[in-house]
Amino acid sequence: MNHGFTLIEVLASLGLCVLLATATASAVAFASRAERAAAREGEAAFLLQTLYAAQRLRPDDLPVAPRGWRVEHGTSIVKLSDETLREWHLLSVRPDGQERPPLTLCILDDAP
Repeated sequence: MNHGFTLIEVLASLGLCVLLATATASAVAFASRAERAAAREGEAAFLLQTLYAAQRLRPDDLPVAPRGWRVEHGTSIVKLSDETLREWHLLSVRPDGQERPPLTLCILDDAP
């Protein structure tokens, strides 16, 4: 009577271990990417609130962007329905080194 495993059984069990390791690694990588994305979105939401408060308090000065973020300021003149001209402030926020579309905060005069 033979005791032990055959070569086919050993190879099949190793193949199953490889599949299990691959599935585990992909699940961990997905969770890690989701956590990083959530952290960046939280930072962006906080930065937008900071920009909003800074524009209300001191419209001429932009707050310093945290490391890893870029804030771009632009203005344009808009004619309203009553023929008055108003100034739009456009604040674009985007992470450095990424080609994502920016989050834009549009502010009419000093009040968003």
